[in-house]
Order: sequence, then C-alpha cells, then structure tokens
Amino acid sequence: MARTRVDMELRWGDQDAYGHVNNVAFARFLEEARVRTFWLGSGRERTGMERHFRGDDPNGPKMLVASQQIEYTRVLEYSERPITVELWIGKLGGSSLEVHYEIVDGAAAERSVVAKAISHIVIVDGSTLRPVRLSEVGRASVEPWIDEPLRMRRG
Repeated sequence: MARTRVDMELRWGDQDAYGHVNNVAFARFLEEARVRTFWLGSGRERTGMERHFRGDDPNGPKMLVASQQIEYTRVLEYSERPITVELWIGKLGGSSLEVHYEIVDGAAAERSVVAKAISHIVIVDGSTLRPVRLSEVGRASVEPWIDEPLRMRRG
C-alpha cells in the first residue's frame, strides 16, 4: 500500500459533551495531516511531495480544498495514545488530486479505522486563484503515492 502516516496527539478540547472526539476535530486532523505531508514533510515517511506544494512563493501554485467528505465508522474516545492518519492519492487529474484518508485509533488493541475521508484538492495559481495544471515534477512526486481509491457509502 502506498500510504504515508502522520501520528497526532489528541487534545482534551477535541471532546464534546458526550465524552468522545467531536466530528469537527476530524476535519482538523485531515488538515494537519495534509500540512505535515505536503508542506512540512513531517510524517513518518519522507514522501518527496513536500518540495512541490509548500506555497512559499505568494504567486506560486497553491492547494485549495474544493470539497471534503468524511464518514465516521466508530466512536473515537479521548486517549493519551496518538491517532494515526494514513493518507494517499486516490485519484490524480490535470489540475486536481484526491487525497484519501483513514484515521486509525492508536488506543485500540487491533487496527481500528474510526473514519475515512476524501479531500478533492485543486492546484491554483497563487495570484489569480484559477486552476493550473500540475507540473511534471509535481506529478512525478505524487505518482508513487497513488493507491486504490476509497469506497464511500454515499457518493
């Protein structure tokens, strides 16, 4: 499987009144995993993608989330054990890519996926915010991380 992994500590404030991690926190987990993978390169694996998607140049290409779908498969209880966000590229287009994720409960005895998600990302020009084609170098950095797309219950 061509997946990269990002480990994240849960925060006390991620919980809701029911004592489990709130659904809003999951969107933040996805965002943090994307930043660590595509900008910082601070996941478990060095992917090579971070060199092409940093956005350091204000006029250079940027990644924008066009849509996001999250399916919650289990309740995630607060724990001192970190979760793991596994992510990969499920689909690659001319100026877009789909980042697919599984969020794994680090406190579970066996691998337990608590949510799966897909973010549709569009690469845009930093000045005009209009879609631009993914560069050949950027495309080459992404291709090793393409894997089987997730199947969601809806959509």
